[in-house]
Amino acid sequence: MPEQYVGTKFRTVYARREPPRDNRIGELIEWGARLAKRGVVGDTVGNLSFRTANGFIINRTAGDVGRMTPQEFVEVINTDLTGRELTVVGLHEPSSESMMHAAIYGARRDVNAIFHGHSQRLLDQAASLRVPITEREQPYGTLELASEILKILEWHKIFVMRHHGFVTVGRTIAEAGRWLEHILARL
Repeated sequence: MPEQYVGTKFRTVYARREPPRDNRIGELIEWGARLAKRGVVGDTVGNLSFRTANGFIINRTAGDVGRMTPQEFVEVINTDLTGRELTVVGLHEPSSESMMHAAIYGARRDVNAIFHGHSQRLLDQAASLRVPITEREQPYGTLELASEILKILEWHKIFVMRHHGFVTVGRTIAEAGRWLEHILARL
């Protein structure tokens, strides 16, 4: 049974209460709308991010990924995984899966964009498509989930979190999106 959403599971510290500015935010907005049409993100489900010089920019928690606005993005500028604390620039709390994004960016210097969404068909067919799957199900938004992901991350471009959802990564935002579209076309 899927875990019930209860909000973020970390403390948010605001360095500045203003939306971050980066031209790539528009690209994430376009991908959010595109993926919402495919039914894998949207209406508080899913999150998209890209790496910045200071950390990463990600959509806010509990927002509609298919209808994001530039003001709904948050830049995570410092991450304390063990202390479960994020320092941010933005008007909102960052996505509840920000800890996972931080762990992936920390482990993979080649990754500059991460997409996370949900597709029951992909979860059901992951093994036959040879998409790596985490060994254990872990609660969303936790260090335990991030640790489980790091066990299978290696050089994969797409993987599935057991009984939860998928993640695609790329050197660019477009590459992360293309990997997802490629695998969705095979369902």
